[in-house]
Amino acid sequence: PDNAADEIDPVIVNAGAVVHSFAECSPSLEALPDGYVDYGTDAFIAINWEKVRYIRWLLDRYRHVVYADLDVGWLADPLWYLQFVAQVFSLAFQTEACRRFPPVLCWEFISAMAAPVTQQLLDTMLSEHDARPPDRPLVDEQSALDAIITRDPTWLRHIHLLSEGLFLNGLGYRNLVKDPASLATMHGRLEPFVFHANWTVGLANKGALMSQTGTWLLGSG
Repeated sequence: PDNAADEIDPVIVNAGAVVHSFAECSPSLEALPDGYVDYGTDAFIAINWEKVRYIRWLLDRYRHVVYADLDVGWLADPLWYLQFVAQVFSLAFQTEACRRFPPVLCWEFISAMAAPVTQQLLDTMLSEHDARPPDRPLVDEQSALDAIITRDPTWLRHIHLLSEGLFLNGLGYRNLVKDPASLATMHGRLEPFVFHANWTVGLANKGALMSQTGTWLLGSG
């Protein structure tokens, strides 16, 4: 988003990356909040639908899109891994480690190929969202995708569920914290690509969780 420019632009410049903002694809950007909003609020839901619209817009311009929210800390380069995944699956999602099927897919870290099945899924989501009567309660993008897959689980044939040991969600934070030695001799260790500081709400909590896990790399400010 444009309101994150002061923090993000220097990182983008150093990486030599091409800049695209929500403003290029969103007709309603001025209505979005310009600061952090809490999970589950109407403003939070609105921002996340703009994310879906943004990813769909990018897929008209790029062959492969990897999207990560700002509370995703990168521990190693996952792009080579996701390129291999994309040779078989058009979509890949981080998952939420819930005891249920279909699995809960997390929109905060995804890999998407510009394939017809990807475009069809996103177009279906956006058309259903845009057709929602104004008197109906807002539904976030994660719940909307969950409803589509629950209706037709065969969508999962096109979706790779990213390993929860390699793409850690917030509940897996203990894997990045030094624990007492195991009572058993362990051969090998987890080597995650990313850590997503979800399953906690509030900017302070997210910052604390990322600091505890060594994934907050921008200093105390």
